[in-house]
Amino acid sequence: MKLKSKSKSVLAIIFVLFIAISGVLSVLSNPIKIFGGLARGYLNTSQESSFLEKVGNSFKVFDERINEYFILHDCFIHSYGGIQKLLGRTLINDADKNHETVKLNNGHLTFKENYNSDLTGLKDYLINLKSICDSYDSELLYINKISKNTTNTELLPDYYPHIYSSNFNEIKPILENNGILVLDLEEIITTQNIDKYSLFYKTDHHWTPQAGLWVCENICSAINNMYAWNMDVDIFSIENYQTKNYPKSFLGSQGKRVGSLYGEIDDFDVVYPSFQTNLTVNIKDINFNKTGNFYETMIHEKNNITPDKLLNQEGTAYAAYMQGNHSIVNIQNNNIFSGKTALIVMDSYGCVVAPYLALVFEKLDCIDIREYSDSLEDYIKSTSPDIVIYAITSHQ
Repeated sequence: MKLKSKSKSVLAIIFVLFIAISGVLSVLSNPIKIFGGLARGYLNTSQESSFLEKVGNSFKVFDERINEYFILHDCFIHSYGGIQKLLGRTLINDADKNHETVKLNNGHLTFKENYNSDLTGLKDYLINLKSICDSYDSELLYINKISKNTTNTELLPDYYPHIYSSNFNEIKPILENNGILVLDLEEIITTQNIDKYSLFYKTDHHWTPQAGLWVCENICSAINNMYAWNMDVDIFSIENYQTKNYPKSFLGSQGKRVGSLYGEIDDFDVVYPSFQTNLTVNIKDINFNKTGNFYETMIHEKNNITPDKLLNQEGTAYAAYMQGNHSIVNIQNNNIFSGKTALIVMDSYGCVVAPYLALVFEKLDCIDIREYSDSLEDYIKSTSPDIVIYAITSHQ
């Protein structure tokens, strides 16, 4: 026991020395850029701010500059995770308390949660949104988005105190009683006896593209059952798609916090239709407008899938789909005429859902409510989609 304790102490001392030496070298190699952050942070704070707020922002920018110009940054992250693994740690502390990482007993990484979900405000928002949709002859579908939360106590590591809970089951019947179609993915997972975590990357909080196809299949099944629209559910069968695999090429949001030596490195798949497609995709905030097949318009591997640079700070493999997050994306399916139109209100999870969902609609508009500053009601009024699909827990 004493030998083990001494080994841990030696590892800790070596790591601290590594940080100290790297920090000194970082400052010596970029003194103007790093210390310039102190002045820039102070001067860029609004004039109405107090002196303490200006000083606080000054040190915040200074810290950002340290991280940006830190020598051997990637080596530091990887080695830090490796040492935590040797020490047997299942909760990895982080300077950002919102991004402390937990390793579950199934090997998946997730972010530590210190809160439960109260969806009461979302319930009220959706009921109001339903009345708006009714005014413009649009249906409303709400998707209870699944995440890698810690509801399963068997997966929690020892001494981890928090078990996630949500009041979704309380608001679900209220939404349904107000005429809102609710797609309960958790219930479907239970009914179909699916391992929820198989829908996720091990090092990231997002769904895989295969999970995106599964979500699309369930969306269309629910719509068909409720409205008898006869949408082609079979189009989402994986047999209709080709898969381009990038082995050991992706560290997701959680993996980037702890490095490749702590957990596994995910494979990354690009999944695209084997059948003929013709889409026009417009992404206004990056001036992207292109007509072509699914691969040409929806898949963007360059600078995103970087197996030689797992801690890529400029991009992420997940952004290979739809080029990541944007306030609004308009997709026209040029193979469908006089078809249904839809608006999906989403967050980053929708990046592996919307591209496939566009294959069954004549037109699909995608709004990331986190980025969209205009009125959602005005957008519904101006476009009158046949259905609004609300797939996010935040609201305007």
